[in-house]
Formats: sequence, structure tokens, C-alpha cells
Amino acid sequence: RSFGGGTVVGWTPDGKILFRTSQYNGLPSPQLATLADDNTITLIPLSQAYEGSYSADGKTLFFARRPPNFSLAKRYQGGLAQTLWKFTMGMEAVPLSADYPGTSERPMVWEGRVYFQSDRGGSMNLWSMDQAGKNLKQHTRHSGFDVRQANLREGKIVYQMGSDIYLYDIASGADR
Repeated sequence: RSFGGGTVVGWTPDGKILFRTSQYNGLPSPQLATLADDNTITLIPLSQAYEGSYSADGKTLFFARRPPNFSLAKRYQGGLAQTLWKFTMGMEAVPLSADYPGTSERPMVWEGRVYFQSDRGGSMNLWSMDQAGKNLKQHTRHSGFDVRQANLREGKIVYQMGSDIYLYDIASGADR
């Protein structure tokens, strides 16, 4: 099924497709929307949202506003760095990673925590925080190549690092 030039970024807890599009936004920025089984598109009321993940109850969206900084600069710390935000319907979005000027991206929610990629320790690795943006934990400690394209499913995060694919099991804290 086609939904107008969008890019799938995930699912809602009730089974709708979460996608990114610039089709409905008057700004030159991506916006998140959902697509239901009956082809109903619902825009998420955020003017800038590139990627996101919902809490288990579907009431809160954790998202990154901007696209990744595709420059060749590693460890970029500036106005275009991705940061994580929290949006609960009917409230203002609030920043969760404003304490760090570098990149925090690819939010993934699992059992009350928000897992994400960040270069806080030098290289891009897996981190997590509670849903209030507190209790920060680093889960992987790779150096050299960065953790890329992380995706979470059923308590496991698969990601790319260089030309290799890794699997991180949240319950055991182990990489494979």
C-alpha cells in the first residue's frame, strides 16, 4: 500500500504504521504520521519529527526532531545534532537529551526505558534512560566504528557496526 512518499520508521502499540513524510508539512522538515488498516492517515501534531517510538500504552512518543547530520564530521556538537524529545498528547514536547550537545538518535522503547544511539562516550554506542530522561546507562562500549541502524524487537537490539551485524540482548546485557 502506498502512503505518499513516506518512510516507515516503526509501529504504534495498536498496530498502525508510524511513518515520516514531508507531504503535509508547510516547513522543509519531516513530520511523523500513522497509517491505519483502513488507509486513514493521522498526522502527529509535531512540526518537526524524523523518527520515533511509542511507550507501551501508546500515549507518549519519544522522537528525534531532526534528520541525522550527514556531514563527514564525527562527534558533531552543534545546532543540527539530533536530540531526543518526549511528546504526550495534549502537552508540549520536552527535550530529554538536552544535557549533551552531541548526537542522541533512534529512540526505541522497551519496558519503561528509552534505548538509543549516542556518541556521548566518544564512539556511537547503545544507551538508555528512563522515560523522564533520567537514570542514563551505557550498554555497549565499542570504539572505532559506530553503532548504526539500531532496531529493537522483543527485548533485543540488532545494529550494524562497520560491515558486521550485532545483536544486543537487553535482559542479559550481552552482545553477540
